[in-house]
Amino acid sequence: MPRTPQAEQGIRALRSVLMILILTAASVLSIHGRAIPPHGNPLVYSLALSWLISLTIAMLTSALFFRVPPQLFSLALWEKQGHIYDRADTRAFRWLLFHSPLGWINGNFHLRRSREDCHRLLRELNSAEGVHWLTCIASVLLAIRFLRHDHAVYGYTLLLVRIPFDLYPIMLQRWNRGRVSRVLARPART
Repeated sequence: MPRTPQAEQGIRALRSVLMILILTAASVLSIHGRAIPPHGNPLVYSLALSWLISLTIAMLTSALFFRVPPQLFSLALWEKQGHIYDRADTRAFRWLLFHSPLGWINGNFHLRRSREDCHRLLRELNSAEGVHWLTCIASVLLAIRFLRHDHAVYGYTLLLVRIPFDLYPIMLQRWNRGRVSRVLARPART
């Protein structure tokens, strides 16, 4: 029996909530409930702290970023066709998101069949990019603090974790924004 679009949306929402709960619980347990000072395995600590920072920033700012004008996140001329992102191999990261539970974190990145839904997806991309930029800034500042206060391994690990957890998602969102913008630039079918 085929699922209705509403049922599909409900399944995506449930997967998203479960994924967020699992990652949050695992993060809190892995850092033993305290974030500062750094302790334990540097990679596990950095991954857990990165998730908790991302979740906090997303909860506080995603609705705000959803409402900002799209011009705030406009693409540069050299980004519009997406060739720069092909060189950065964002397609491999995209494949990973499609084929792993990491893609379940935000179920709103699913495009339906209407032109109006492209505008919604564009706002979702803006929101997610803004959250990743703020997460990256907050994490880099925290990593610098660790580097300055004799926790260099934790600082460097936190900086390295930024690549797959902030920089690649930002590039993928900008690549997708270019693709959605090209669809919206086409004349509407009547």
